[in-house]
Amino acid sequence: MLGSQYTWVGPGDNPTFEKLDRILVSTEWENHFPLSTVEPRDRHIFDHTPLVLNTGSSTHQTYNRPFKFERGWLIRDGFYEMVTNNWQSPCSRVTSLERWQGKIRRLRQYLRGWPKHTAGSYRKEKKILLALLENLDKKAELTQLTD
Repeated sequence: MLGSQYTWVGPGDNPTFEKLDRILVSTEWENHFPLSTVEPRDRHIFDHTPLVLNTGSSTHQTYNRPFKFERGWLIRDGFYEMVTNNWQSPCSRVTSLERWQGKIRRLRQYLRGWPKHTAGSYRKEKKILLALLENLDKKAELTQLTD
């Protein structure tokens, strides 16, 4: 693995660093993809470092962006109710695992488009808050602000 030495960091002021995640390949794989490397990605807000296996060969490109859950959705008005309504809608799968997979797939598809429809109001609110912060910054340059 190039770069990061550890793939997991424990919580707290004195965190624990561990190599938990691995990529296992066979000899046949190495013979087929001799230029393979494992590349760590930025951890950002996660405790795990995502690992990407780069085979050194081109793969087909898809125009579908991968699903990415945004932590900020959790504080948006109506998010929990929307997820609950989506999850409780009927699913025609037979086994528990198939029902769970179907519900997760349906929720993921719904969440792909949901932020686009709600972004307008949050964009306006963000613009107002940024203007307020800019005014406070200007005021702080002229006078000392109190708590």
